[in-house]
Order: sequence, then structure tokens, then C-alpha cells
Amino acid sequence: MNIIEQQGKTVDIAIEEGLVKLGVSKEKVGIEVIDKGKKGIFGLFGVIPAMVRLTLIQDGTGVATQMLNEVLRLMNIKSGVTSQEKDGKLIFDIVSGDAQFLIGKNGQTLDALQYLINIMMKKNCRSKKDIILDIDQYRIKKDDDIVQLAVEAAAHVIKTGKDVVLDPMGSHERQIIHVTLQNHRKVNTKSIGDGEERKVVIFLKQGNNGNGKGREKNSCQPRNDNRQCTIRT
Repeated sequence: MNIIEQQGKTVDIAIEEGLVKLGVSKEKVGIEVIDKGKKGIFGLFGVIPAMVRLTLIQDGTGVATQMLNEVLRLMNIKSGVTSQEKDGKLIFDIVSGDAQFLIGKNGQTLDALQYLINIMMKKNCRSKKDIILDIDQYRIKKDDDIVQLAVEAAAHVIKTGKDVVLDPMGSHERQIIHVTLQNHRKVNTKSIGDGEERKVVIFLKQGNNGNGKGREKNSCQPRNDNRQCTIRT
């Protein structure tokens, strides 16, 4: 029972009686006064009781969990969901035998599911917290790979003296690259391009010439995860 309508002699009395029925404090409900009521003549004739509507404010984590479980059920996916709040975000980790299917190519299915849950929460609960979906810690492992990519690409820039242009990435991945190298003594980063083609460039800071002896054209593959980097000429 998330919504009740309650009558009372006054608005305050109606609210108090409604809170008792819900078993919650006033801070846990949204209150709508439907009718302020009327005392009537001499308080006896024509009395109209006050009427209020109390809506239970549900915990965002609980609502999101219900929505996620329902979507997974409709997808005929057997899974378990755990949650935690970190840095103002609700993080849900899905444990399922269908992990690879839910992740999809380069995490596209997982990203689509995450987008859907965020839209549903903002529409139905007006939630201001971002929801992050993960599956068997896929995103954590992927973030670690991006950090390693940044380190190895920076080393390549220092060695050859040439800029490294990484393949197009999402905003989250680009941010990891920037943060990883933001305090690097010899290289800097910037994003170029628009939309889905936006990518990160890693380049030498002014005054650093790198350790490379030649300026030959080449390409580097910091990791074997299809994130090849190219050298700008």
C-alpha cells in the first residue's frame, strides 16, 4: 500500500491517522490535501471532513531493484542483483549465467539496459541519482583495462615522440584516460571529434621531445582488445 486517502476532522488529524496506517513518519510521505473540510453550523450540521492523500516515498534503491528485476524477468533472464551507493550513484551488479548476452558487443547491451533503467527512474520516481549497471564486475575490469591502455599509450608517445590517437570511446572511458594521465610529467591529453567519433589524443607536453630516434610512420597496439592506436603525422 503506497498511496492512501484518509479522512479526519481536520487536515492535521487526517494526516496523523494516515501516517499511523502507513506506519511511517511524516518525512516519508508526500501529502496532498484533497479537501480542507468544513466545520458546519455550530460544528454539528453540514460538517464535511478533511480529506488528504498520502503517497509513500519509496527508497530509490528499492524501486530501481524492482524495475531491473522486472525487465530481466521479461527478458527471460535468470539473475541475482546486488546494490550499493557510491559517490552519489546507485551501482547494481547483476550476477547471471547469461552475462555475455547481457553485456553484448563492447558492452552495448549493458549500456542500453542501463539507459532504460535511468529513464524509467527519472520518469517514475524523479530520481536525481545516476544508476550504473554492471555484470559480474565487467565495468570494473574494463576500467582497469582502460587505465592500462592509457599508461602504455603514454609510454609509446614518450618513446616515439609522436601523438597517439585512440579509437573512439564513450565519455566514461575518455574521462578515465584524462584522469589517469592528468598529472603525468611528460604527456597531456585532449578529446577531438564529435558524437560517436569522439576520441582521445595523447601528446607530449611542450619541452618534451620523447626518446624516439626516428619519425617513421607506424601504429601501436597497447593491448589486444581492438583498441588500436594510430600515430598522427
